[in-house]
Order: sequence, then structure tokens, then C-alpha cells
Amino acid sequence: MSDLHARDRHDPEWDGSVVDLIEEERVVGIVYRDESGLFAEFYPDDEGNPWAFEVADLQRVLDVAAAMLGEEPAAVAAPLGEAGQHPVDAVAMQFDAAAMWRGPEDEGFYPPQVAARILGLCSDLGLAVVFMEGVTVHAGGVDPVPGHKAELGKTNSGGPFALFQAECNTQAAALLEHWPRRPDFGIALEVQDADGEQFVL
Repeated sequence: MSDLHARDRHDPEWDGSVVDLIEEERVVGIVYRDESGLFAEFYPDDEGNPWAFEVADLQRVLDVAAAMLGEEPAAVAAPLGEAGQHPVDAVAMQFDAAAMWRGPEDEGFYPPQVAARILGLCSDLGLAVVFMEGVTVHAGGVDPVPGHKAELGKTNSGGPFALFQAECNTQAAALLEHWPRRPDFGIALEVQDADGEQFVL
């Protein structure tokens, strides 16, 4: 798998948000919306040659970019994997490439729009979001943003899992509505399955 990932930004020239496609810390393309639809545009490398990516990897990143720009259901609904696949693996398959940064233990920090999509998929797959933390992402890593940390699993512990999941994910969605949407704001998430096992995304 390549390092290709998507990162959204606000650009007045495009009258709103665009998504940069980044490979090895270089912008190799852009995804944008205009009156006639959603488009991806790729730049040549330093020698004037085109970039090449595995189709599956490219499709996954384009799906995430489309989600960042508000493209709805069918166009961004990737297959969730083989029967019997753990829900966390299905989430990772669709969204791993969208992480803005990965920490020393491979934990991902995601743009708010992607975090919202992850939350929606977790609700569909029977996963509860039990922890969220907002950080500022910069070249050297991440810095926690005071007041943007939620231990949802501890707040809602006890009771049947279906109720636990609904309460955690409802509260997570409410928090996301009020957390920043700036380009350097990333969100870490931890989820729990019905067996009580927790996973860092």
C-alpha cells in the first residue's frame, strides 16, 4: 500500500473546500467540486511523469476525498469486506488512508469530516465510539487541544451493549458538531465491539 492519503483544506480560490491528495508529504493531486460534478486532477512529478497508484488504494482515497466534500452514500460506499470480517477491519479498510497523521503506536488522527463518516460506519457495524480526542496536527506530530477529549465509554458504562453503543455514538456525533473544522485539527478515535474489546483506529 502506498502512502497516498487525503487532506481537506479551505481554499477561497475554489469558493470552499478542496481535498489535496498527498503521497510522501507531497501534493500529487486535488479533488474538487464544481457545477458539473466532482473531479480529481493529478499533477506530474518533478520529471514530468505521471504518478502511478494501485487501483484499490487510489479508489479508497478517492472515496474518502468524496466523503470530505459531502458526496453521499452510493458513490462512497465501499464494500465492507468478506463475510466474517471483524467490523474494525472493515472500518480500517475504508478509512486508514485518510489519517492526517499516525502516532508511534499506529494510532490515526482523522479530519473532522472523516471522523464523522467513521462514526456513521461504526453505528452501522455495531461498534461503539468510546473515546475521542482532538489535536492540532503539525509537521512534528500532534498537540492535544484542551477541552477536546471525551471518555464516552466510561460515561456510559453498564447496561446492554445496544443501549451503550447508541448512547456513546449519539454523544460522539454531538461533540463532532461543535468541534473545530480547521485543516490542522485531527481526531483520534477508539471503538469497542459487542464483546467488550477495544480498538484504536
